[in-house]
Amino acid sequence: MYHISKFVPLAFDDAIAQVTECLQQEGFGILTEIDAQAAFKKKLDVDFRKYRILGACHPQIAYQMLQTDDKAGTLYPCNVVVQEHEDGQVEISAIEPLMMFLSLHSPKAKEIALEASQKMQAVMSRLPEM
Repeated sequence: MYHISKFVPLAFDDAIAQVTECLQQEGFGILTEIDAQAAFKKKLDVDFRKYRILGACHPQIAYQMLQTDDKAGTLYPCNVVVQEHEDGQVEISAIEPLMMFLSLHSPKAKEIALEASQKMQAVMSRLPEM
């Protein structure tokens, strides 16, 4: 599967704060933040549910991957989505880094991607359960 997902017993804004904190605990920082709801309203004048895309990056892993393959940056950042469904439930989904880097055929790249995957799994496991 290309993503790791989990429903959390949190309000939307609290979920963003919680996942940001969990990412930081695993060494990730947020490079970008896209508010899809606001963007769709502004650009298309359509209403959309609360949907935020956080572009996360682990500097050490990113550096190692770029040392292995200088085009790997086209796959960055590791996106994490926080969305509120129609029933009010909040879901957090993160890219599965191992799947993201499968196209790189270097054994070293696979090793680095496995480390990133373990860190992203740890982030998701730190989030509260429903």
